[in-house]
Amino acid sequence: MTETVPTSLVIDTRKLAQLGMDGPALKVVMKMKSPVLFPLRRLLRIHIIGTPQSGMDALLFCAQQRIPVAFFHADGRLRCRLQAPASDTALVDHWFEHVEFDPEVKQIYADWLLHQGLYALSIMGFHLGAYQTRHKLVYEALRSFCTESLGKQDFRTALDWLDGLLHFQLEQVIAEIGFSQQRGQNKLLNDIKPLAQLWLLHGLANHLQRKPHFAITSQTMITFYQTQTSLIEYSTRRMLIQLTTRLEAIV
Repeated sequence: MTETVPTSLVIDTRKLAQLGMDGPALKVVMKMKSPVLFPLRRLLRIHIIGTPQSGMDALLFCAQQRIPVAFFHADGRLRCRLQAPASDTALVDHWFEHVEFDPEVKQIYADWLLHQGLYALSIMGFHLGAYQTRHKLVYEALRSFCTESLGKQDFRTALDWLDGLLHFQLEQVIAEIGFSQQRGQNKLLNDIKPLAQLWLLHGLANHLQRKPHFAITSQTMITFYQTQTSLIEYSTRRMLIQLTTRLEAIV
């Protein structure tokens, strides 16, 4: 179990003895360890590795309190998640109906997405060339460096962990702007996920330059991802604020 970032909790069920609620806090007891209380007000999300033998009522309660819970296989693949429905006060489904069927709105959405990609590449220091070509070259260069540093199998495992953790975080952030149907939420997620994956690859490559003998385990990958969560959170929210501002102005 790791609490590198105070608002993100990771529980490895292979080491878990007991899980439950203690007043307004989640009570976690690891094998051969003293109980630890995590106040719900400090939790942003919960990651569960493996299958808990107890404590599902507590995890359901956390999800109902808008603290999403994700379950992962031991190799990092995302199994499923628990998350409360979006608030009816912030639904944006009608915007995405226009995005799909109105040519003018569709173009504005495409321009917004292109701008986000160009901005991400420029922040990373890549300024020259057409966007699609530049994105492909940077992505392939980062993958090549990480593969060479880690080896094919470890890099594949690292990608599984990063993909699962990223998918969970993006789903949480996107859900907060409000969707009553999965279709619009999936479209937005699929459109912005490649940008976030590029951020993560860039971060992983920089990390491997500093630590060339980085070992790939569930612990190290979650710890690494938690160093990237603030960037992913800020970048995604910035993108969504810009998107909702543009949609509100034209729809």
